Amino acid sequence: MHGIINEKTDVFAYGVLLLELITGRRAVDSSRQSLVMWAKPLLDMNNVKELADPRLGDAYDLGEMKRASLTASMCIQHLSTMRPDMNRVLKILKGEDGHLEWKQSSVSSRALLLDACDLEDYSCTAYLNDLNRHMQLVLE
Repeated sequence: MHGIINEKTDVFAYGVLLLELITGRRAVDSSRQSLVMWAKPLLDMNNVKELADPRLGDAYDLGEMKRASLTASMCIQHLSTMRPDMNRVLKILKGEDGHLEWKQSSVSSRALLLDACDLEDYSCTAYLNDLNRHMQLVLE
């Protein structure tokens, strides 16, 4: 399923677009640093203030920024099966998806994710290759 364009690829690309809007950065900057790779640790730590475009200062609604950041985080999940469909993305952004809590990364959830990666035979190299393909699609 690698390299195939489908709804989950569109969801990933939408997550990258959200990150561009949230951070004010391009998907790939002049130093060729991936926005997703830069933002992932901040998303995992729920560090919205560091993630937000510094040009905004404090002139944004923190709740809306958290909702947008959570949505972006869900859209750029490593495993496509863990990404929401676009109907759910829309509900989350509208605030219609019930009470959403920031998920805290834990050793057990990371172990579960690694097990799932092993089940799909999806290595970090394959992920980076797919990430590069997604970036090329976004930049076209």
